[in-house]
Amino acid sequence: MTGHPLTLDKTEIQDGQEQEEKLGRREQKKIKARNDILNAAVIQFSEKGFQATSIADIMAGADMGLGTFYNYFTSKEDILINLLNRFAGTMSEELQALMKTRPGYKVILREMVMLTAKLVGENRYLLPLLFTGAMTQSNPRGGHKIDMPAPKFMGKFLDLLKAGQASGEFRNDIPPEIMAEMFHSMFQAAAFSHIPVSFEENIEMKLTLLLAGICSQKK
Repeated sequence: MTGHPLTLDKTEIQDGQEQEEKLGRREQKKIKARNDILNAAVIQFSEKGFQATSIADIMAGADMGLGTFYNYFTSKEDILINLLNRFAGTMSEELQALMKTRPGYKVILREMVMLTAKLVGENRYLLPLLFTGAMTQSNPRGGHKIDMPAPKFMGKFLDLLKAGQASGEFRNDIPPEIMAEMFHSMFQAAAFSHIPVSFEENIEMKLTLLLAGICSQKK
């Protein structure tokens, strides 16, 4: 199953040829099964949305029996946490690469927002979860509540805004927390927009206006 940026490539499962050779057939089969389930979940979530997708849908997509699911995951939320962590990892790697080039905080912020727009646009089921501090869901097996934290990289937007203010690149008369809220709301507004442009184009136009508003006049 390919074509979705959050599906897991086989090359990412194994740490080189040596590790693959050390793994027994049983271990390799478990790894493949786990990632087949994750890949099937990406497809189902993308087509039906997170809430409308059942564990049975995921396992049917993975061509496995329903009971096999609980050998690898505890709930749909458990799968989603794995996918969100993958999303966060992609964003963190991109941020580290950008910081090394030191292009300025406006450029870094723009690149990070547009990468987020691309990934969210291709995985729309993530949108309601990205900007929530914690999401509480019922565990279908145990009946207790679990917390689902938003990806840690979202805090990086606030850090970038603060750093931009400290450098004089962004305005200091507006609290950075207010700016961060505007960035978060931009994604939600674009998701429900009826304007006939793509999600990424919508974000890009909103971003142009937002950056113009927060940048210091002397810059």
